[in-house]
Amino acid sequence: MRLSISSRGKNSRQEMGFTLVETTSALLVMMIGGLGICAVFAFAVKNNTGSRDRALALAVAQQEMERYRQMKFLDSGLTAHAATSKTVTNGDDRTYTVVTTITDTTTSLKTIKIQVTPLLNKDEWARGTVEISSQRSAFSLGAYAGS
Repeated sequence: MRLSISSRGKNSRQEMGFTLVETTSALLVMMIGGLGICAVFAFAVKNNTGSRDRALALAVAQQEMERYRQMKFLDSGLTAHAATSKTVTNGDDRTYTVVTTITDTTTSLKTIKIQVTPLLNKDEWARGTVEISSQRSAFSLGAYAGS
């Protein structure tokens, strides 16, 4: 068996490979794609941090509401008052403003509204107020007492 070796003449173009221009343009395209992925990653991290702040604000509001739910209806902590504000720091060193409003809807019904706002996040949408409300009623027998 005989192997033939091609001659390397001036007119023969049998070289295989990439030119420097092709390699540079491929790297440029890959770099643009990589920068796009980095921008999306940074956006996702920022939004996840804001979402975490809002979720923790909701947890703070629920803890406050549970504190009021455990009180008896005639407890002095459940007396109707205008909005009171306090600053709360949770275990993750996140700071929140908690505004609590208790109103007497009727003589046997109170409405408790709790608003929690994260303070440390720079994003406007993440600093939105989380609000929960609940109604408490006094246990009382109606006109028909069962006899």
